[in-house]
Amino acid sequence: MLKTHLLAAAAATAILAGAAMPVLADMSIEYNEDFAGLVENGVKNFEAANPGTKINLVKLPGDGYQDRVALDLASGSAPDLIMVDSFLVAEYAGTNYLLPLDDMLKGWDQFQYYSKGLLDVASYNGKVYALPTDTDVRMLWYNRADFAKAGLPDPWMPKTWDDVLAAAKKLKAAGVSDAWLIPAGTKQEEAATMQGFYMAMLGAGSPDGDANRLRVRADDKWIGDSPAIRKTLQLYHDVYADNALAVGSDNYTLDFAATNKALLDGKIGILASGSWENACLWDCNGKNIPSQADRDKIVGWAPWPGNGEPGNKTTTNISGGWTIAISAKAPDPANAFKVLTAIFDKKNFLDWTVAGHRMAVRSDIATDPAYTADPFLAKATDLAKDTTGRDTVPGYAKVSALVQQMTAEILDGKSVDDVVKEYHDGLVDEFGADKVVTIQ
Repeated sequence: MLKTHLLAAAAATAILAGAAMPVLADMSIEYNEDFAGLVENGVKNFEAANPGTKINLVKLPGDGYQDRVALDLASGSAPDLIMVDSFLVAEYAGTNYLLPLDDMLKGWDQFQYYSKGLLDVASYNGKVYALPTDTDVRMLWYNRADFAKAGLPDPWMPKTWDDVLAAAKKLKAAGVSDAWLIPAGTKQEEAATMQGFYMAMLGAGSPDGDANRLRVRADDKWIGDSPAIRKTLQLYHDVYADNALAVGSDNYTLDFAATNKALLDGKIGILASGSWENACLWDCNGKNIPSQADRDKIVGWAPWPGNGEPGNKTTTNISGGWTIAISAKAPDPANAFKVLTAIFDKKNFLDWTVAGHRMAVRSDIATDPAYTADPFLAKATDLAKDTTGRDTVPGYAKVSALVQQMTAEILDGKSVDDVVKEYHDGLVDEFGADKVVTIQ
C-alpha cells in the first residue's frame, strides 16, 4: 500500500541527466522537453529584444519531470520560471511555492483572451498562479493496419466497454501483443490516473452528482469506495488479468516515446491517450511529422465510450494541460513575467499551437484562420464541449498516486476487493476518516 508524500518521494529520482544549470544567467526556466518549441522560441525572442540578457534553459525529459520539479521547489532551488502540470498548481500554490500573477496580468493586453474556465486549472483560492500552455481531450487511438489484419471496421466507433474489449480480443487473436494498452502502474504517473482510470470511471456510473468521480465536490470529501471505482478496476482486471489483452509489464518498460512508436509500428492495437498524439506520435514540437492525410493512413481515433449501462454517459472526456508559473522565490518577478509573456506572445504561441496540433486556450488563437483550418482540431475541440476537469485542489496529487498504485496492484493480479480496501485505507491515512466517504 502506498503512503504518498509527493515531495518526499521526489528525492528518489533526484537529479536527471543533462539538468545542470550554468552559473552565468540572469534568469532560468525549467520545462518539459515536449514543450521545447514553445519555450525556446519564446526565450529566443525575449533575448533578441533584450540584448545582453541570458536565460538559462533547463530542458528535462518527461519521465521523472514531476519529481524533479517537486524536489526543486521543496529545496528552494527552483528556477525563476517552472513548467507545471495543471493538476499540481493548487498543490504548489497552497504551499507558497508559486507567485500569484494577478497584479501583473492586469497590465498585459493579451490576458483578456483567456477564459475563466481555462484559467481555473491554473488558479488557487481565486488567484491566478500560472498561464496554461494548452488544453486537451482524451480518446482511443488505434492502428489501422492492425484493425485491417483483425477484420475490424475502420472508421471505428465503439459504443460500450464491451465493444472495445471485443475489438481487443480480435486484435490479440491476430497477433497484436498489446491489443488494448490502458496506462497503469506507478511509472505511468498521472497518465495512469487521467488517460485510463478517470476516463473509464466517468462512464462507469451515473453522471448525476459525483458518484462516478474521485471526490464529492460539494462536501470536499474523497470517495474511498463506490460502484464506479469497482467497475473501473474490473475493466482493468478484464484487460490485464482475465484476458491478457495487454502485457502488464509494458506499463513499466515503455516510456512515452516508446509507447508512441509501438502504436505506429502496430505493436499496440488500441492506446488510451489524448489529443496531443496527433503530433506527439511523431514529435511533440511539430517537427518531422507527416501530413494529416499521411497520419490518417496510419492511425485513427474514437471517443472513449461509457460502460453501456442505462443512464450512464455514452462517451466520456476529461481535460488537462500544462502551465508555466513563476517561483515565489524568483529574485526579479517583474523580469520573469516579461519572459513569461514573451513565451505566450500571440505569434509564438499560435505558431507552436498550430505546428503541434494542440488545442487552444485563448480565444484569439482559437479563432485565428491558421488554427481553424486544422480539421483534426475542429473534431477534437468538438469533444471538449462535454468534458470535465481533474480535482485541482490540494491533495489531488496524493489521491492520484494512490489511484496509480491501485492500477499497479491490478497488474500484479490482486483482486478488486483487496485493491479497493487498500485504496480506502490509504485515503484515510492521508486525509482522516472524516474526509473519506463510501458510496453504495
